[in-house]
Amino acid sequence: MTKRVLIYDPVPFKGGSKTVMKTIIAELPSSIEVWVISNDKDSWCDDCDVNVHFVPLFSPRYLQNKTTGILYFIEHFIYLVSLLVNMIKLKRFSKIIGFSGPCVDFSLYLLTSIINIDIIQLIQGNITDSRVSSFGLRRAKQVFYLPSTHTSILRALKCHSHNENIADHKFMTFVNGINCSTIKVKEPSNKNNDKVGFLWAASLLKWKRVELFIAAMVKLNSSYKDLDKFFASVCYIEPKTDAYIEVANLDKADNIYWYSDPNNLNDIRASSSVFISTAEGEPFGLSILESMAAGLAIVIPADNAYWDQHLTDGFDCVKYDPNKLESLVSALTRLVNEPNFLLKISQQAKLSAQQYCHLRCYSHILKCIPN
Repeated sequence: MTKRVLIYDPVPFKGGSKTVMKTIIAELPSSIEVWVISNDKDSWCDDCDVNVHFVPLFSPRYLQNKTTGILYFIEHFIYLVSLLVNMIKLKRFSKIIGFSGPCVDFSLYLLTSIINIDIIQLIQGNITDSRVSSFGLRRAKQVFYLPSTHTSILRALKCHSHNENIADHKFMTFVNGINCSTIKVKEPSNKNNDKVGFLWAASLLKWKRVELFIAAMVKLNSSYKDLDKFFASVCYIEPKTDAYIEVANLDKADNIYWYSDPNNLNDIRASSSVFISTAEGEPFGLSILESMAAGLAIVIPADNAYWDQHLTDGFDCVKYDPNKLESLVSALTRLVNEPNFLLKISQQAKLSAQQYCHLRCYSHILKCIPN
């Protein structure tokens, strides 16, 4: 008998969490029928597996991304109704997977008050210290979480739940992985090999700090008479939320190339030399791992986030003081002036990326879904 699994995705824009979920789905046995209910059709219908079936989540635009207050609960009540209607149409599912966190996936836990169904929850970012978070954690059948989110989960359980313990077998850590065969590797014979190509790739959410990278490039430009030494690519996603920076408000420069949600990110990355992260406290940073696998040198803030703890400055990455423009510019200047150092860093980063094979990183999740 074919098992049927529903993937729930109420976030209306692309992001690393969806990339993780699609990587997991691609490794599920063919005997599992996968359906996705989402208000973001583009993320699931452009490059997803042919065996994935898509259904739209009814989602009024004016209610999307409400995180507090009465509108938040109205939003999730509407999502609940949409879930129920579609489940009646599509018949019974054995499990539902939420991968955005218990608050974003709140309607799934309202659903468990009506029907008995197992929820698998992936947590890839810190959760709020709230009764809603605790409600979801209690009702989930299995919770897989990134190590960086441990403290926030512990806080939510301690404050609002007396019967749940993060030491329980239902809570399991995981780290994100990649299928290296899907990553285009930078070629030494690239026509831009004599130039240093800086890459910034993320959403324009404010905490990603794209303006810091742009400011660093502008300052770097003013330090060099010959701008043919380097160029920059900014690949960005505009989230449908108020908490983001508009491209029109950012400084422009002749050697910065802008790409809005590019389909050829693999090619852009492979034509670059250095990946720069300016995010504040990145829970994991899948784009960093993908760039390591592609053979780019990695520049990250020394902020005690995941990659700061797992990469070594001057060995497989270059670190700078968080949110400090001069420190970032200094790091980028060194990579421009010392091509042998850049090559050494990029080669070691590529080796470090091999530890993150997706089959190993997601093994417990892949075993949990069919069972």
